[in-house]
Amino acid sequence: GLPFVLCTNESCCTTAALAEKLNKIGFDVPAERILSPVTAILQLIRENDYRPFVLVNDNIVEEFAEFDQTNPNAVIIGDAEEQFTYQNINKVFKILVSGDKKFFCLGKGRYYKDSGELNVDLGCFVTGLEYSSQVEAVVVGKPSTTFFEQAARMVGVAPGELVMIGDDVEGDVGGAMAAGFQGILVKTGKFRPQDANHPTVTPSFIADNFNHAVSIILDTQ
Repeated sequence: GLPFVLCTNESCCTTAALAEKLNKIGFDVPAERILSPVTAILQLIRENDYRPFVLVNDNIVEEFAEFDQTNPNAVIIGDAEEQFTYQNINKVFKILVSGDKKFFCLGKGRYYKDSGELNVDLGCFVTGLEYSSQVEAVVVGKPSTTFFEQAARMVGVAPGELVMIGDDVEGDVGGAMAAGFQGILVKTGKFRPQDANHPTVTPSFIADNFNHAVSIILDTQ
């Protein structure tokens, strides 16, 4: 079969938990084939010896327990959900304006779809903090070019030979195409009809669903 990696901006659980969820619905995908912002930021912290202040989902807090978090020199925020209180947001702001601090966000999406409904995503919190602190966040996750380049390394194939399938015209398709991938936009999930005529992103292909997208790829081999 074709080599693949699953790229997700899911920052509410570990890749092991994601793999378990996929296995329960019939997809035998090992955690090693899933690239998430959580795995990417953990590697980044280790490589740079950051002391992070972490505002993330309760389900992944323990992933950061190995790091010294005193006198932080970096801020990490993810899909913290109920933890996005004024007090916590203000604490992040105060750290960012207190000196030379790195600011990382585990994605910067506008919205996501859950249980059939659209919900506000991490992007509005990140953008607000950037505006107030005047510190620009580094996106660890889609649509970051670095994230997609890491995916290409995991697959072991040059970006020009890869195709991204996704329902997010900006985060999935636009981000991947900026990194040199082809991009297939599927009309499922968070897709909205206006996405097919996006002002800045022109997908390589538009497919009705995932199976249709796979058929397009196989037909072009």
